[in-house]
Amino acid sequence: MKTKKHRLLALALISNFTLLGAASAAVQYPDGGVWTYGEGSGGGWAFSNYYHGKKYHYSSIVSRWDGHSDKGEAPAGKTSYAWIWTKWGEQVAFYCDYD
Repeated sequence: MKTKKHRLLALALISNFTLLGAASAAVQYPDGGVWTYGEGSGGGWAFSNYYHGKKYHYSSIVSRWDGHSDKGEAPAGKTSYAWIWTKWGEQVAFYCDYD
């Protein structure tokens, strides 16, 4: 099985939007899916969710500070959900993947 990995390292995303006091989110469309990821207003949490209509898929998020993480998995037609608590200014990496 060939697996493609899509990733975005958010080196400053959490800290930048935390200073502004606004929630931030992004949307991408990797290989026919819909990937949403971002962080909460004032920090505190971050998420990575991925929907794909035709493939088994994953979404995950990892703290670049201490390595805590979450991974969601879902069959075709469902959404995978990953979510973690974060600290003020914490840097995280967002990922999505499929089989």
